Amino acid sequence: MTSESSRAFSGFNEEPMTLIRVPEVFFTDLLPKIETFSQLRLMLYLFWHIEKQSGDFRYFVFDELASDPALISMTGGEEELRNTINSLVNLGAILEAMPATKDHTYYFINSPKGQAAVKAIEEDQWQERPHDRIAIHLREEKPNIFKLYEENIGLITPMMAEILKEDEQIYPADWVKEAIQMAVTRNIRNWKYVQAILSRWQKEGRGNEQYRRDDSQDPESYRKSWRRHG
Repeated sequence: MTSESSRAFSGFNEEPMTLIRVPEVFFTDLLPKIETFSQLRLMLYLFWHIEKQSGDFRYFVFDELASDPALISMTGGEEELRNTINSLVNLGAILEAMPATKDHTYYFINSPKGQAAVKAIEEDQWQERPHDRIAIHLREEKPNIFKLYEENIGLITPMMAEILKEDEQIYPADWVKEAIQMAVTRNIRNWKYVQAILSRWQKEGRGNEQYRRDDSQDPESYRKSWRRHG
C-alpha cells in the first residue's frame, strides 16, 4: 500500500459539493455480481468519467483511460486495466463496439444510450461528431481561473479580475474549466455566458442534460441522433 493511499481521508469538504450520480440499479443488480476490487473501482471511475465529459456523445476508449496515472495505479497496470474492462464487458456492465472505419474500440456504460450507440455502430450508422476531446484524469492540478480566462477569453481588466475572484470563491475549479471549454466549443467567448452555465449547474445540478428522460429512456430516438445525415 502506498503512503498516499494509506493517509486518512480528510472528509467531504468541498462547497458547493460536486456530486456524481450512480444509478440505483448499480447497487441492486450489478454490485452483487462484481467479483473483484478492480472491477468495482473501474466501474465507479467510469461513472465519474462520463459525467466529466461534455457533449451528447459520451464514451470511453482504452488509450484515453490508460493515460490516467491514477487509474493505472488503482487497477495495477495497463494489462490489468484491459483485463478488467474485458471482465466488465463479459459481466454486461459495459458494452463495446468497433466501427468499420476506426482502428480502436469504443466502450459505453450499458444503458439505453449505450445500447443505442452500439446498435448504430453495428448498423454502420455511426458518425462521430467532430469536437475537441479532452483527456480526463482523476487527479489534475486545479486550473487557475485567471489563466483559463486569459488563454480562452481575453485580457483581464481590473474590474474583470474582481469578478473572477468572486466567481472563484463560488464555483469549483473543475466547473469553471468545463464551462469555459463549453463556451469555447460554442464560439461564445464571453464571461457572462460562462457565468450563466455555472449558475444553471449550481441551481439544477451539473450534467442534468445527460439524464433527461426523452434522451435516456427512448433508445430509438437517441439512436437517430447518431445517424449520418445525408
